[in-house]
This record gives sequence, C-alpha cells and structure tokens, in this order.
Amino acid sequence: MATDEERALIAPCGLNCGACPLYMARVDETLRQRIAEAQGVPVDQVFLCAGCRSAKGRIPGVGLGPVCDTYACALDDRNVEFCYECQDFPCLRLAPCADRAQEIPHNNKVYFLFLLQKEGIDSWLEKYPDRMRQYRRGKKPRPGGEIEL
Repeated sequence: MATDEERALIAPCGLNCGACPLYMARVDETLRQRIAEAQGVPVDQVFLCAGCRSAKGRIPGVGLGPVCDTYACALDDRNVEFCYECQDFPCLRLAPCADRAQEIPHNNKVYFLFLLQKEGIDSWLEKYPDRMRQYRRGKKPRPGGEIEL
C-alpha cells in the first residue's frame, strides 16, 4: 500500500517527483555533488525539490514560473487530483516533445496517467522503476513493435 508521502510525490501530470534527482538529492550527498558539478554551482546552491504538490506547483529550480501551468490547471482550475480525471484529458499541456526528452521523462506523462487510471497508485508505484528503465534504455527496432532492453 502506497504511503501518504509516496502518493503526494505523484504529480497531477503523472510524473513521479519521488524519482526525480532533485528530490533524491535531498538525502543523497553523492547525487547532490554530481548535480552541482553538472550545473556548475557549489553544492550548497543545488536546488533541492520537495515535489510539486508540497511546493504547491512552485518549482523554480527546473525553470518553471511562479506556478507550473499544469499543476494550476489540475488542482486550482479543474479541481482534480490527476489530469486523467479532467474531461479535457489529454490536452496540449501534456503533449510530448523532443526537447530534452533524454533528460526529463515528460514524454511519458500521458502514458503514465493512463496507467495510473488503469492500475491504481500502488501497482503504478511498484512498476515505475521498470518502466523508467524501459524509457531510458529501451529500443524500438520496429515501429509499433515491442520495446527491447
């Protein structure tokens, strides 16, 4: 059974804030050092994120404005916990794009939201590590074919 903390770390858009390096670096000094080196900043200036729900959608360390548009739309405007609960799902806020696709899993949002809806949070969290491994290392030798690792 997912804990309240695990549930709170699933963003309305279907991203798992708990698996984000900026979240994990809060307790992982080695990871924080690697992030500092990659960003070219001192370790004490690395942005450490508590997850979008606890930050009320305000995530300046990842280049978002005052409030993430998707967060504001889901929780403030539409009053839904997850985007899949919205009558306009899926919408352009969730559209995939190639920009930074190798760095951030935003292209998985709609896929993850459908799986959350279908499986529920507990199953989704259990399978999340394998799905991210697929995303990062998988290959599609044939269009429409299965992913090979």
